[in-house]
Amino acid sequence: ETIEHIIALVALYRPGPMQFIPQFIARKKGTEEIVYDHPKMEEFLKETYGIMVYQEQIMQVVQALAGFSLGGADILRRAIGKKKEDVMKEQHLKFVEGCAKTNNISAELAEVIWEKIKLFAGYGFNKSHSAAYGVVSYQTAYLKANYPVEFMAAVLTSEIENAEKLAFLITACREMGIKVLPPDINSSGISFSVDSGKIRFGLGAIKGMGEVAASKIIESREKEGVFTSFLDFCERCGADVNSRTLEHLTRAGALDGLGLRRSQILAIAEPMMAFAQQRAKDKAAGQGSLFDLLGGDDDPDDACTIPIPDIPEFDWDEILKTEKELLGFYVSGHPLDPCSELVNTFGTPIRTLGDMEDGTPLRLAGMVSSFTKKISKINNKPFGILGIEDFDASCECMVYERGLKKMEENQVSTAPGTPLLLEISVSKRDENERPRVVVENVLPLADAPAKFSEEIYLHVYEDRISPEQQAELAELARKHQGNVKLIVCLVRKDNSVIFVEAGFDITPDADFIAGVLRILGRNSFKVKVIPPKRPAPKRWKKPDGEGEEKQDKE
Repeated sequence: ETIEHIIALVALYRPGPMQFIPQFIARKKGTEEIVYDHPKMEEFLKETYGIMVYQEQIMQVVQALAGFSLGGADILRRAIGKKKEDVMKEQHLKFVEGCAKTNNISAELAEVIWEKIKLFAGYGFNKSHSAAYGVVSYQTAYLKANYPVEFMAAVLTSEIENAEKLAFLITACREMGIKVLPPDINSSGISFSVDSGKIRFGLGAIKGMGEVAASKIIESREKEGVFTSFLDFCERCGADVNSRTLEHLTRAGALDGLGLRRSQILAIAEPMMAFAQQRAKDKAAGQGSLFDLLGGDDDPDDACTIPIPDIPEFDWDEILKTEKELLGFYVSGHPLDPCSELVNTFGTPIRTLGDMEDGTPLRLAGMVSSFTKKISKINNKPFGILGIEDFDASCECMVYERGLKKMEENQVSTAPGTPLLLEISVSKRDENERPRVVVENVLPLADAPAKFSEEIYLHVYEDRISPEQQAELAELARKHQGNVKLIVCLVRKDNSVIFVEAGFDITPDADFIAGVLRILGRNSFKVKVIPPKRPAPKRWKKPDGEGEEKQDKE
């Protein structure tokens, strides 16, 4: 409600003072009484509902109650913050005596206040710092809310050297409905920029491009106008762009606006560059072609003798793959887009693995990036290293004997790009260690709804569904009867909502989900997911079969 609330939030939302957040909220909402140990404390603690949040408040309280000077109050603050026991004893005595002398406060009340000062001073945050952070967070929140495209372009530029953060931010842009476009020679800058309400990749982001070549392209565009054709680009920038750079520009999508397919550009790139260079030399020497002398220079492409082959564009998978190689990210789309709802519903984002505690059971949904099978030197048993990636992060997972057996039972393909769901446990010895991911089970992602759904909710809008679609949906449900409860969330024309149980359970397999998406469209269902359980420990017996069973720590 006020900037003071944001400032308090910054100061409170840290490991130490977080314990006071429920009390702060309760007092703000009026469900807990605000109590001041002494009337003089209200002046300094009113804005934080009687809780000492800031170091400055502690200094003000000891000045008002015990007559401390400003310098003396700072000595007390530092002594408590740094836990200097000898200085704290001295300050404690001075505080109790000062309370009695300055405000006739009893020793008993002074002790109560002192204990609170000790507690809060240990966690207290400098209000001037918190105010600076609070103002900046308010300004950036305002910009994100009112100028989201410009704001996200600036944030992306600020993280240009951090590939992992960029991947997260690009996903965040998509979730905000902001399109992130490939680089373009006619609109890109060096870094991220705003282009007609969308974010445009910079030319400098292309692998192997180099800032010098990118700057030359931008300089030519600013001086002579946009590039009108591939020949025009080759003539004006051929001296600054070698064949490798030209290929990277093409495959990254930077030449898409020139009216040719990427496959066509690469097919004619070499002869076109040679033609353009010769043409540029002739012009420089004053040896224009006969066509130029006849006035054809108004459309220099007509003078080009390089035929453009009518060949198909590269496969979509190849386009995405090369974009990822050259930009570090999938830009035109993502291989997981067709199954994005399953990824988001059943998988924990890979980027959050570092926040998990040791032994946490999770499910990861994503696609295979790599798989290597090896033999352990310790026990001579096979194990695998499975690379998995979702929309904005990736990780390597250890697949031991149990996991390999599950892969075989579930007929799981480990070909790159295959969508999978992994049941995993996180192994983490200390909080700063990168988590080790151990796979307990693997199955095709398409099987996840049938295996891990407790209830499925279909979102049906009365004013958007036709009688034919209703009949088709009912028939689809009847064909897939099983053991998962089906609930229809019907949104009426007046925006009232009715929940209707179908009357029978279903099996939400891949065919059912595909049918729902076909009939109702994207974001048309929600799943109540069965939470993951800790895997039962694998046990083994001594070779002779005697003795106690022990846990096998793989």
